[in-house]
Amino acid sequence: MRKISIILVSLVILSVSNTYSQVGISVKIGPMLGLTSPTSDYSGETADFYAGTKYGLKSGFHFGAVGKVVFGPLNGRASLSYGSLSNSGQSDPGGTVDVKNNLFMITLGTEFGFAIPFSPVKPYAGLDLLFTTISGSVDFKSTANVPTGERDIQSDSRTGLGFSIGSEVAFGKTFTLDLSLRYNLINLFGKKYEGVANSNNRLDAYTSLNDDADPNYDASSNSNHPIGSSRSISTIQINAGLLFGF
Repeated sequence: MRKISIILVSLVILSVSNTYSQVGISVKIGPMLGLTSPTSDYSGETADFYAGTKYGLKSGFHFGAVGKVVFGPLNGRASLSYGSLSNSGQSDPGGTVDVKNNLFMITLGTEFGFAIPFSPVKPYAGLDLLFTTISGSVDFKSTANVPTGERDIQSDSRTGLGFSIGSEVAFGKTFTLDLSLRYNLINLFGKKYEGVANSNNRLDAYTSLNDDADPNYDASSNSNHPIGSSRSISTIQINAGLLFGF
């Protein structure tokens, strides 16, 4: 009976191995870098940040690592990346502000590739689940209703979805250049306002992520509670990765 069991297990292993070989399972991993551009409410000017309508950030660079498990036309994809976005300018007619956001992002997703016969190029489209932690700093100078000085923005996390199109370009059997354009809806889930309840300190609006509306907002008088509606945090990324297959 033991010999029969060993033979059966061996046959299953051989069968699975043969199947994997036929569909061409492989693993690719390597570094990546790129450009992150804020869109929607995450963009704008520093005056928009002070007004509580947008985050007022400009483009910045990101870097990290990406790994893929290739199963025929499908890829399982995971990545880690860190990027920084910032902007400096006028807050109100008499003051200035420097604002900076740091984004640490973990993505888990899948890609569907479209092989081109007799070509090293493999276009693909993908869908990612995003886990993003955002921190940063804000530095006001001579601004109405806000004390001068630099302060940290409280770190907070959000969950979202990402969509991508891209192409892999193979160089032999070992190296692959991975180029992609990605649209990330970073705070699709988990929006909230973290300001102190019933506070009359306008600074509370800026030292947390505060992507939901301030419950104390009053359209007739918003000098201390400027955030009157929820705000979307989204980005467009241009990615380039160099993957090593094994």
